[in-house]
Amino acid sequence: MKVEIKNRFTGSIIISGDYDSIKDCLEKNRGADLRDANLRGADLRDANLRGADLGYADLGGANLRGADLGRADLRDAYLGGADLRDANLRGAYLGDANLRGAYLRGAEGYVNSHEVFQEIVRRQSVSVFSEAEWSAIAQITIHRLCWDSIKKRFPAVMFHIFEILALAGFDEWLEYWSKIK
Repeated sequence: MKVEIKNRFTGSIIISGDYDSIKDCLEKNRGADLRDANLRGADLRDANLRGADLGYADLGGANLRGADLGRADLRDAYLGGADLRDANLRGAYLGDANLRGAYLRGAEGYVNSHEVFQEIVRRQSVSVFSEAEWSAIAQITIHRLCWDSIKKRFPAVMFHIFEILALAGFDEWLEYWSKIK
């Protein structure tokens, strides 16, 4: 089938050719510069996109279930409504990526992602965290604190925050916190 991947802003063609699917096209062109690509709603289930440059790409509503996005550059990508269930995010750069409404349950390798942390916290009821915990959350997300800073500044409140997130299905932070304490 004829596949054309276009720039989401200019409409210019980034990649064009005959492929079995969009997934096949992306896997065969993993080293290509796919920044700004319009991949809205694409079926990329189980795609191997390890190390792909998808900065500023529109992946809204895309099916990325089980995709390997390890070490992919997703900075400023739009992932709203994307299905990232069981996706590998280990080492992916998600700086300023929009994850609002993305399905993240079962995703792996998010332990160092401020964007995933912020999105999962946003989905919790305001009442589950204390004022001290909200203060810690705000500082972590606004200042993008590293683990050493978090450990030094907030040893009393982080366990409970991570415990709440683990109950919501995101246990990597709690597991990591338990190892570094």
